[in-house]
This record gives sequence, C-alpha cells and structure tokens, in this order.
Amino acid sequence: MAKGFGRRFVRALAGAGLVLFLPASFSYSRPPAGPGWWEIRLTVTVKGTYSLRSGGAPITGEYTCRARWEGSLEVDGDDFLLYHTKTDILEWRLEEKTGRPGSETVLEEKDADDKPILRLNYVLKDEPGVEVDFDFLGIPVPLHPFPVKVPLEFPSTNARRDLLPELNYINFISRGSNRVVIPASDLGRPAAERKFSWEWRRARQVAAGTGSCLLTERHAAAAVVSFITH
Repeated sequence: MAKGFGRRFVRALAGAGLVLFLPASFSYSRPPAGPGWWEIRLTVTVKGTYSLRSGGAPITGEYTCRARWEGSLEVDGDDFLLYHTKTDILEWRLEEKTGRPGSETVLEEKDADDKPILRLNYVLKDEPGVEVDFDFLGIPVPLHPFPVKVPLEFPSTNARRDLLPELNYINFISRGSNRVVIPASDLGRPAAERKFSWEWRRARQVAAGTGSCLLTERHAAAAVVSFITH
C-alpha cells in the first residue's frame, strides 16, 4: 500500500469520515516551516420568522437556531483534505401560533419531527483565499395541521447552485453578502476567525390543497469560521 494512501485512510477513520478531495487544480504553497493541517470550525446562527396565510387565521412562527460543524483541513500535495468530526445543535427554539387572540394554539420545537441540519459541503479556491460552501437545512412547517408542509429556508452560501435559478437563495438577500471567503494569510496564523452576516426575506405563493397560500419568510444569519494551526 502506498504511504500516502495509508495515511489518508487512517486519518479518515479517525476523523469520522473523509468529506472531500478538492480538485488537483487547487494549489496551496506550504511554507517550509508552515502549517500542514488545521482544525476548522463553522458556527452558523439564524434568527427568523415566517407566516402562512390562506384566508383563515394565519399561522405565524419565530425561531432561533445555532449549530456548529467541526473537523480538520489538511494539505495533501496540491490539494486539501477535509474531514468531518462532529456537528452539534447548540441552540434550537421555535414557537408557532395560530387562531384568534386569546384563544391561540401554540406549538414549539419539541412538537416538530425534525431538527435543522448544518452541512459543510466543500472548500473552493478563490484567489487570494478560500471560499467555504455550506447548507443549513430547515424543518418543514407549519407544525399545525395544514394542507401543505414547506421546508423553512435557512442560510446557505453563495457557492451553492440551486436547480431553479429564479428561486436561488442569493436573489433574496436584502442586506450584506453570503459569500464566505477566507484570506489565504489566515492559514499561516496560529489561529484565525472570520465572521460574516446578512439578512434575507422572501414572499411567495405556495400550492395548498385546491388553492394556495402566501408564505412569507425572513431571517438574519451569521456565520463564523475559525482555523487553529497544528
């Protein structure tokens, strides 16, 4: 067995699985005394609201979620190897209401079947740095009985390409930018951290039974990426 292959295989098992080989065209020139690999941590926070209206009493919700993805990034020749260690939901709160004032029914995150999922997809070369691509997947709403369930739109990065360009997440950002690009110089430091933030909102008609409803969503997002050199 080739030495490089054996080293990668063992590290992949120890790091809970190999996530991705970056393409060979990606070039990172490692200084003679520089770092060979890093701990990488991505923490994403989203605070938002949503409402569904179809003629009766509206269903409204508000939520807060914070999740963290942890792993490592290793130089492998002209490539990076990205390993996933763990993902944690650090905070998850949701409150959904419907009905007339004084007789509203309220459901919370404990009434949902799912939890949000944070995924770090890959790291791309972006001169003079690297671009981080992630998806944060929301849960289906509403929690109350309704003719249709729609996944909440949670933050994602600019590198993501949706199947329907006209519904691309980036088209509905109202403030800031969801591009997460890390300067290459950060990888030469003992530790580095960068924060990115933006606001997003969208309203659209969604088919619901024999009719439709108006779904309105908005959220504020913050992504923090940190590296620790080893």
